[in-house]
Amino acid sequence: MTVEEGRYIPGSVVRAAMLGAALVLGWMSVRVAVQDSVRDADPQLAAQFWPADGASLAALARQRVAAASGDIDDTTRALYRSALVRDPLLADPLALAGVDAAVKGDLRRAERLMMAARDRDPRAPLARFWLLDHFVRTGHYAAALDEVGPAIHLRPEAITAIMTVLTAIAATPDGQKALTVELATRPFWRTAFFQTAANTTSPDVLLALLAPSSSAANSAATGDEQRAVFVAMVNAGDGARAYRAWQQLLPTNYRERAHGIYDGNFGRWPGAKPFNWILAQDEIGSTRMVTAGDLPQATALNVRYFGSTTGVLAEQYVYARSGTYQLRLVARRRTNGATGGRLNMEVRCANGAVIATLPLDPLNTQLRALSTPVTVAPGCEMLRVRLVGTPGEMFSEIEAQVTGVELVPSG
Repeated sequence: MTVEEGRYIPGSVVRAAMLGAALVLGWMSVRVAVQDSVRDADPQLAAQFWPADGASLAALARQRVAAASGDIDDTTRALYRSALVRDPLLADPLALAGVDAAVKGDLRRAERLMMAARDRDPRAPLARFWLLDHFVRTGHYAAALDEVGPAIHLRPEAITAIMTVLTAIAATPDGQKALTVELATRPFWRTAFFQTAANTTSPDVLLALLAPSSSAANSAATGDEQRAVFVAMVNAGDGARAYRAWQQLLPTNYRERAHGIYDGNFGRWPGAKPFNWILAQDEIGSTRMVTAGDLPQATALNVRYFGSTTGVLAEQYVYARSGTYQLRLVARRRTNGATGGRLNMEVRCANGAVIATLPLDPLNTQLRALSTPVTVAPGCEMLRVRLVGTPGEMFSEIEAQVTGVELVPSG
């Protein structure tokens, strides 16, 4: 080698060696790029690049396992073993060895291999889903639940199937215990679980699993969970119990206010639906709770009914013992133009017919008090109080404010 003007000048032999190294590095870069691009789409093609890397051999082995519905023959076994020799740090060959052990009935060895594969690559789907299934089958529910979040992140489309499995776990005492602990940590899939479990799980189990959420009862996710559970209980004829459970999950200073219609002045009180107001924002119209400083109640429901289609603008489930009541409210129009539709506040059995209708008509810009009698028959104690818009002969929009809604015993 020589030094010229302070620069290193390699000799001819060194230059030839450096050129050869550059060519080798270039070929390796091209080979890895090509293999990475075709490995999942065509592992057979990827494996043909010489020398075939471990990941390509493992991908080809995975393809053969999938085509054979989980069976592993000698060729596949040779592929995953060769892959592990080429790249000892790969996770997939270990996972395939785990499948091989499981097929042979050696579940302990299969579990160890799958856990090793998972530890090498936490994003290895085969290891994650196998372990989830394995731990569920063997009753190791806490370990199974540790795999749920990563599995969903890897395959979001699998969430429905996974939630169905968790619903089955909830039906067992040990599974319920493990779920209670896991759900208390508020995993991101918690709401999806309750929405799925509400369809098939007993009210006792659902309420037990909901209980740890009471400290976070104001969160939107918790509200969605409670709503799914309570609606399922109402539909199953257990509405009174659902209502009592909902009351207990309210902040302490609101529990004594939870009798009859809740938040009748639309003051944005905390609490889950359907025992709190469900407001519409759709093609029927829009409703929102607003501050109204010129009203004695100080707050109200601002209603815009577009007048084209009959629909529910606001709704709340209410528990009331059988007997006679008065449905009361105050309302006013917010516009002076002609209107062709109509607003009605109606009361109906939760799963039955309308038992009372209070037309919000006529209305003007001055606040007007309205009322109508309501008779709640035995068997109809769970009610739905709904603000309904119905179109008239003339198509037009109605804008109004409603407040002071209450259902009070007569006499």
